[in-house]
Amino acid sequence: MARTTESSVTAASVPAARPLPGHAHAEAWPAAPARAVAMTTRRWTVAVLLSLLPLAGCAASDASPDSSPSTTTSSSPQTPSPSPLTSDAPTAEDEAAEAATTVVNEMLRVTDAAKQDPGARDWEPEIRRFSGDPAALLAVTAVRDYATIGLRQEGDTVVELEVTDVDLAAPGGPTVRITGCYDSQSTRVVRVETGEVVPPGTPSRYVWDITVTRYEAEPGSPWLVNQLDPLTDRAC
Repeated sequence: MARTTESSVTAASVPAARPLPGHAHAEAWPAAPARAVAMTTRRWTVAVLLSLLPLAGCAASDASPDSSPSTTTSSSPQTPSPSPLTSDAPTAEDEAAEAATTVVNEMLRVTDAAKQDPGARDWEPEIRRFSGDPAALLAVTAVRDYATIGLRQEGDTVVELEVTDVDLAAPGGPTVRITGCYDSQSTRVVRVETGEVVPPGTPSRYVWDITVTRYEAEPGSPWLVNQLDPLTDRAC
C-alpha cells in the first residue's frame, strides 16, 4: 500500500467549499475596482476643496472696511458748573463816600472861580449849592472880603482828599468825615491894583478837616460841605 503525506495532496483533490444551508452566497468585491473607487473619491474631494478656495477669497476681498460695524460713542453735553457769583455793587457807605468827595471838589471849583473874580456877581447862591453853614457862610464872607479889599486869587486849589469815617446813622443826618492835605503853593493872593503878591503866612502844606452831611429834609436830600477848617498847625 502506497504511503501518502499531506504535501502530496494537490489542490485539485480538495473539494470545493459549499455554502452552508440557509445562507445566501456572498460575492467577493474585486480588489482592483475597490482601489479605483477610493482614488476617485479622494480626487473628487480635493477638486471640490480647490474649487471652494477662490470663492472664499472673493468673499474676503469683497468685504470693505466700511462694512465692519462702527462703534458710536455718544456723550451728553457737559454743563459747566456755575461759578460763584461775586457782587461788585458798591455799598451804601461807598456811595456816601463818593458823593461826599464829589461835593467837596465841586465846592472848591466854585470858590476858586469866585475868588479869582470876586466882584463879578453875587456868588452866594452858587456856593450854597454845594455847602451848608457854617462852611457856606465862611466861604461867602471870604469872597466878599476879597471884593472889598481888592484882592483876587491866582491858580486853582490843590488838595488831596481821604475819607476817614462814614456814619449813615448820625443824629444830624448821614455824615462823612474827610481829611484834606492842602498845597498852599497851588494858589496865591494878589492885589488887584498893583499885582503885589500877599504872603500866605501859612505852611506850604497843611491839613483841612472837612465834614460833609446829607440834608435829608431839603429837596433832593443833597450832600453839602458844612465844615471846612484849615488846621495850619498840622503839616501834611
